[in-house]
Amino acid sequence: MKPLVRILAATDLSAPARHAVARAFSVAAATGAQLTLLHVLDQMGLERLRALLGGSAQAVEQRLLDEARQRLGQMVAELGPRHGVGAGVRLVSGRVLAAILDEADAQDAQLVVLGARGEGHLGRMLLGTTAERLLRRSIRPMLVVKQFPHEAYRRVLVPVDFSPWSR
Repeated sequence: MKPLVRILAATDLSAPARHAVARAFSVAAATGAQLTLLHVLDQMGLERLRALLGGSAQAVEQRLLDEARQRLGQMVAELGPRHGVGAGVRLVSGRVLAAILDEADAQDAQLVVLGARGEGHLGRMLLGTTAERLLRRSIRPMLVVKQFPHEAYRRVLVPVDFSPWSR
């Protein structure tokens, strides 16, 4: 098994995703791995915004980018010192799954960390959570986090169904 050198924590900036970011900081502190936080501005949502607002959409889009950058920075400023770990920040726009997979590949992340669920209730019912869809498409190790980390992991259970993704 490869040593943990790079961790990518994908966040939609929701409360459940914040739990995953906190866990990623904890794992990075325990392993000495480099941590990057990633937020993807959903391309489909941006296209709908452009259709609704026309020419004024660019200002709204910039405001969304600025707000996301600020919230990511706040997470790093709050969680980094608590865990003694710095973190890089990546903010991209595109299709969420593809952007997370592309960034994980670009960084050669040995672990992708994300929340078990985000804020999109309708999408979750129709398509499954982003975590579920990523698990089906990625061969990278993933840590799907459900709750805020109260302590370090003591044991790890890795379920295997002998599918290509379980490898």
